Amino acid sequence: TAPLLAWDGARGLRRIQAHPTDQAVNHALAILAADAADLLTGPDADILAACGSAPCDRFLLRTHGRRHWCSTRCGDRARAARARRGGASD
Repeated sequence: TAPLLAWDGARGLRRIQAHPTDQAVNHALAILAADAADLLTGPDADILAACGSAPCDRFLLRTHGRRHWCSTRCGDRARAARARRGGASD
């Protein structure tokens, strides 16, 4: 990002970095938190769902009707578990 101008009573006007490297993690976490808040309170909140494959703790947006898993890997794991139990296939 471009440097910002800041006023310091002792040094006067000076240039500073918008996000100094020692605050990069805090800046990244702030962006993630803002994006999460937007997702949870925005128009897509109704289609947010937990992955249906144990022990996965991820979430997905159900944009395609029957989607229940966050990834192909989780879907394969759930189908394999169901087959071992003798359940119906997808």
